[in-house]
Amino acid sequence: MNTDELLSYAIRHFGRNSISKVNNNANIIAFSSPITKKWFAILNLDPKSKKLNLNCGEFSETIKDLPGFSTASLVKDDNWVEVSLLLSEQKIKQALEYAFKVVLMTNKKNNPEKLIYIPDANQNDEKNVYHEQKLDFKNWKKSSRFVERKNKFTEDKIDLNFEETQSVPKEIKEMIKSYQYSLNGAIRREQNFYSQGKLMADYEDDYDRKQLFLRYYPTYHDLTVGQARTYFTWRTKIRHNIYEKNSDSYAYIYLYELLNGIGVKNSQEGLERLISFNKNYAQKFSSEMGAYIERWIRDYLIFYNIDSKTYDSFIKERDKDKKYEQLLYPQNFSEHEVVTSLIRLSNYKITNCPLYKKDEEKFEHLLALIWQQILDLRQDGFDFFTNYIAYKNQMTVQLFAAAVFNHNLISKTNSYAVDQIRKYFYDEEKKTWYCESYWGLAGQKSIVGNLLHEVDREVRQSFHLGRNLKPRKIEKHYLQAIKDGIKEYQIEEQKLNHPELEINLSQLSMIREDAADTRDSLLTEEELKAEQEEKTQVEENSVDNVKKDYGLSKEEATTVIMLLNGEDPKKYLKENHLMAAIVIDNINEKMFDEIGDNVVEFIDDAPILIEDYREELEDMFLKGNS
Repeated sequence: MNTDELLSYAIRHFGRNSISKVNNNANIIAFSSPITKKWFAILNLDPKSKKLNLNCGEFSETIKDLPGFSTASLVKDDNWVEVSLLLSEQKIKQALEYAFKVVLMTNKKNNPEKLIYIPDANQNDEKNVYHEQKLDFKNWKKSSRFVERKNKFTEDKIDLNFEETQSVPKEIKEMIKSYQYSLNGAIRREQNFYSQGKLMADYEDDYDRKQLFLRYYPTYHDLTVGQARTYFTWRTKIRHNIYEKNSDSYAYIYLYELLNGIGVKNSQEGLERLISFNKNYAQKFSSEMGAYIERWIRDYLIFYNIDSKTYDSFIKERDKDKKYEQLLYPQNFSEHEVVTSLIRLSNYKITNCPLYKKDEEKFEHLLALIWQQILDLRQDGFDFFTNYIAYKNQMTVQLFAAAVFNHNLISKTNSYAVDQIRKYFYDEEKKTWYCESYWGLAGQKSIVGNLLHEVDREVRQSFHLGRNLKPRKIEKHYLQAIKDGIKEYQIEEQKLNHPELEINLSQLSMIREDAADTRDSLLTEEELKAEQEEKTQVEENSVDNVKKDYGLSKEEATTVIMLLNGEDPKKYLKENHLMAAIVIDNINEKMFDEIGDNVVEFIDDAPILIEDYREELEDMFLKGNS
């Protein structure tokens, strides 16, 4: 039962005047009796610690050890108890009613009416004076009706409890005797149920009678012998997949057994039996029970550390988390999923953007790039998601609430992840389970709407589409992220429209040879001879005196020397059928190990030596030359 429903019920049932704030704290609400003005309930509305405490008077000690009830944390008084909000709506309302009646009774005065009137003694009338008399019960005869009722009650009791010992199976006798009254009241029911359940885990019965059983939070200790035999006979059939309608209290005992791992080989078998019982019994005979089972199955998966991905138990939680998960971890989802989640969290109709109408797929890609730019701002301390969309919250949870469960059992894990943003973990020090998830912030739709409005506005300006929009107020770093995302998109589009040329270097030498053959065939013998002499002279003047080539080819070394001498190597490279860009790249790559940087660059398509390295290159290539 959520706190809104609880408050609404209290206002309708107890009156608006019965509700007030405590110490002007908006999160702490007190419920008081309009007659006695005493508090009978206190409710904490804080999302991180929602609690309900009730004043149950002397009865509090009796119910504190019941599932769903515990020692009060808001009021340090023995008459107060804490009630789990995970209990059914009906049970919470009943508890509130009881607490209300308790404080009403505190104002009840003693009845002044005399039940026996004794007249005053009159000295002149001794006959009217009251004298003490002794009652003689020896000669008192019980009425035949009383004797008849007493005898019938005794017969019923004998029949119900099987007082004749020869009719009580020895296993049930041992179970009854094993109950430990010495245990602490808070854990007595749970631990006795667990130990008795282990004792009766393999017991089977074939009882030919069927006795009704009605009890909240039932245990073996609550059963008469006849009810115990009825239960174990019914359980035997259930274990053989024979599902017969019986009192719901019997069914809850069977469910408690499974939650505690009683009568199963391992946790996986226990889970399968829970699912089977829900399908074949609860869904047919008790829808309220089915709701409890579905909640307990989720707790079972957590406590026994069973992978939930193969089950539908957390489907609602995953659906709720999905929109936040897609925005926090966009790399794990398609761009369409990420953009759809962003649009759903906004009150702005971004689908009217001209680019969206023109090409929906391209717009989704653009918006995904922008969102990634916004996420990257977290490195600079600007977290749009946490500040404006949702925040991480931790809430205490009680596994197996409203069930008889032995909490001394050790869970199979202290941390359980449902998805990337919903996790359960156990605090050893506080002995408490917590659920960590994301909670939506108020006004998220309006703020995300402003963000998408600015996306639309910047897109229209950058792509010259549609009419201009008036700007809305968003922080400047987020506006810059929008612009950066658009710029990144435009660069991508430019590359797509102007693809880079790919040069197959393996075929380059063949092209050079073919070009040289063609050129040589067009030259006269005298031209060829003159060219060869010029080439030989250049190489003799440059390379012959270089003691070390530093991994450069003859042509590459010659190019470096020509640049050092202020000559233009273009003609030389052309005559050798070489591309200047490729030769320069090779020189820079090979000289990187020696110099640690590029030594030649292109300025206006002309190769120029970087002056910072001239002296060093002269020592390497021109030293000793004249």
